Amino acid sequence: MPAARSELDFGLISRVVVKVDLHVHSSASADCNSEPESVAVRCRRLGLHPVFLTDHNTLAGVHRLRALGEERIVAGEEIMTAAGEIIGLFLRRTVPTGMTPKDTALDIKLQGGLVYLEHPYDPFRRHLSEESIEALSELIDIVEVFNGRSDERTNRRALDLCTILDAAPGAGSDAHSLGEIGSVYLEMEDFAGPEDFLVKLRAATIVKRRRSLILSASETIIRKLRRRA
Repeated sequence: MPAARSELDFGLISRVVVKVDLHVHSSASADCNSEPESVAVRCRRLGLHPVFLTDHNTLAGVHRLRALGEERIVAGEEIMTAAGEIIGLFLRRTVPTGMTPKDTALDIKLQGGLVYLEHPYDPFRRHLSEESIEALSELIDIVEVFNGRSDERTNRRALDLCTILDAAPGAGSDAHSLGEIGSVYLEMEDFAGPEDFLVKLRAATIVKRRRSLILSASETIIRKLRRRA
């Protein structure tokens, strides 16, 4: 009799290339207006599959898509810790906010999930401090080496950190609108669950597509206004 598989083990898959954007938000996040259903449709149109949904402090968008019969949704959460944000991937339940970064990472691990350190040096994002990163360095599985909303210098620093930690390199658009989805994505061999994903992620290729000039200009203006504040 074959062993039972977790709902996150998506079957035995080999030599099939998929495209995935590891950092995407929906209206389940307070700072995004894109409904989860629209996010899933947009991902399908771009050939991004499975869908990784990483809303702030909730899995509500994931549950909504699964209730509608969407297949292969990777449950992610961008969690506000007591000292900045961190992402959990392949989660089974919501991780509480407000814990220390290390306790947050341990909760992710307890669920069989992966600890994903996103935009670690972006001055406009709520990232962890150097001290916090050092405290949980052995628990970090993935470092986001390319964030679609971060500048080149910030992403280069993240790549250096990834090398130091010997973590797997991740990448994502950090999309808060439909137009941003897939501005950065990974091409990688398809996977069967979190551990297989982590192994194959190390051989993935980061793809950056040209972003909207209007979007880029808007972000430049926002950055300038923040510097003046």
